[in-house]
Amino acid sequence: MLQRFLLKSPAQRILLSFTIVILLGTFFLLLPQSNNGVHPGFLRALFTATSATCVTGLALVDTGTFWSMSGQVVILLLIQVGGLGYMVLTTTLMAAFRNARLGLRQTGDFRESVASPTHRDPRSFARLIAFTVIVCEGLGALFLSLRFLHDMPVGKAVWNGIFSSVSAFCNAGFDVLGGGMTSFEPYAGDVTVNLVIPALIILGGLGFLVIDELRLRLSRTEHKRLSTHARTVLGVTAVLVIGGAALIFILESMSPKVFAPMSLNERVLTSWFQSVTARTAGFNTLRIGEMHPTSLIIIILLMFIGASPGGTGGGVKTTTFAVVAAFVWTLIIGSDQTHLGNRGIRKENVKKAVVVFALSLVLVLGGTFLLAATDGERFSTLALLFEVTSAFGTVGLSTGITPALSAGAKIVLIVTMLAGRVGVLTAMLTLLAPVHKLERRVRFAEDDVAIG
Repeated sequence: MLQRFLLKSPAQRILLSFTIVILLGTFFLLLPQSNNGVHPGFLRALFTATSATCVTGLALVDTGTFWSMSGQVVILLLIQVGGLGYMVLTTTLMAAFRNARLGLRQTGDFRESVASPTHRDPRSFARLIAFTVIVCEGLGALFLSLRFLHDMPVGKAVWNGIFSSVSAFCNAGFDVLGGGMTSFEPYAGDVTVNLVIPALIILGGLGFLVIDELRLRLSRTEHKRLSTHARTVLGVTAVLVIGGAALIFILESMSPKVFAPMSLNERVLTSWFQSVTARTAGFNTLRIGEMHPTSLIIIILLMFIGASPGGTGGGVKTTTFAVVAAFVWTLIIGSDQTHLGNRGIRKENVKKAVVVFALSLVLVLGGTFLLAATDGERFSTLALLFEVTSAFGTVGLSTGITPALSAGAKIVLIVTMLAGRVGVLTAMLTLLAPVHKLERRVRFAEDDVAIG
């Protein structure tokens, strides 16, 4: 009834779905069997449920020791549901029944959730997503479980492998390894972990549109040229990952505080791992709080850009960043058309990219301002900016200040995580829906304003 009579747009329904899942997750985490003897309290349970559903990874406690097996299962389910979105799961279930048809409202919600093309049947696309998730997470769990068998009992190794694989593919950043919130720091030089985890993160962050296009291209005898979207996603992803790894390696080598006890091989692996995971995943093999400020700035930029549309990650998205950069270059050189490679970009897409980029900046800077107002005397502005950007990009990396933040700051991060997961434009459209109805569509006379 609420969706039919009050929520008229896909954006509103998507935001509502995430809110409902978060509240349900909070309820289950508050149950006594979800913890190991210490009651989390409402704010801690709400923060954890939001972080899991929004596949962020920011944590107030060590997931592997504070939460019981039941609590960890709840968090894992929230990660899976939040990573895929409720419409993907609903459509996948309906796709299992041949006679189940989607209405116009459900089709619109599905396409809004995963940015699927209009020519694709939502049910077939949902099957592809389900198949991709099962294969990627299954293989990841297998390889990681085999690796963890060297360090822990069979049951714990399998559970850690499954949890880490799902968390990595959904770009969540949660882990249940224990060790006092050290994430994958004990595996800084391990080749298996440093290859499997980043591979899952990249696949989850590419977006199902690109995965589908690559699948079709590999399955055909005549290889069709990749679309502009796919080429942009793959190109920007490669530049960010490789460039980020190179910069982290160089900057940390100049001031080898975290690199001091590491060999050259470990430095290369950790730089690669940290560059990939900064793209919305949230795992770490380096102690983030001890990294050089210049490295933290690089990671902030990577977190802000984030993953790609239709994937499990957050941020402004690689395509948005590419279009905005191309638009700025167009203005500099005085061209009439924004283009990526040899393809022009529609003006509607350019406008949307600029709006998303601008709103994201406002959200991050506004959140940092609020955190500085509440906790600015205890933490540096860079650390607070890092925290807010991590929440917005649904990354989960932290310099270690998250548990010590005030209640007000944690609420700000909760709102930022939700806005970052559903999309800042989706959140804004939902909040401004009443204003949009009252808006008078008037075209005014144009005039000049001095710029620059």
